Amino acid sequence: MPQYDTWVVESPVDAIEGESLTFTITYEGATTVSSPTAAAYRNKTTVTSTVFPTNTPTASGNVVTLSPATGLLHGQYVIAVTATVDGNTEVRKVQVRVGRANDEQ
Repeated sequence: MPQYDTWVVESPVDAIEGESLTFTITYEGATTVSSPTAAAYRNKTTVTSTVFPTNTPTASGNVVTLSPATGLLHGQYVIAVTATVDGNTEVRKVQVRVGRANDEQ
């Protein structure tokens, strides 16, 4: 069975605790993207309501813009974006690696 790369090109994203990040995902080659939803996971646990207090992603053309991600704590997150892309339901993922301001590396 073939492996499909569901990670977006910009992944992984490095961030610092306390930052607010707004992600945009471009579906290259797509004509129409609609009905986007976003979910956030940390340590395989759903933390969507913490990361996206206002979870209202929007789609325009072939671009999805997520609500600002806030409340990010030290660790790794996966943000999964589900959307209808040219009639197909597709999921794309972004890995977010969150460090602390006093981290040396």
